[in-house]
Amino acid sequence: MRKKLPRVAIYTTRNCPNCRQAKAAMREWGIPFQELDIEKNQRAAKEFARLRMRAVPLIKVGERVLQGYDAKRLGTLLSNAGFQLRRN
Repeated sequence: MRKKLPRVAIYTTRNCPNCRQAKAAMREWGIPFQELDIEKNQRAAKEFARLRMRAVPLIKVGERVLQGYDAKRLGTLLSNAGFQLRRN
């Protein structure tokens, strides 16, 4: 039986270049994720504030959180959560 993969969410803003990089990496790796724009989505903004983080992107993989974008750290976080990263 396969292990259920955790939910992946990325908290973003419209003009964030690191957010765009993080989303592009996850698309390239074939990782399904939910984007939560904290400028447009009031519920996402409240969740972001509740996490007491100050900057985007904020990437949640299950209960694990990564602040900012670092391809190596993101890849490690996703791999440790059971995701198979597609490498192009």
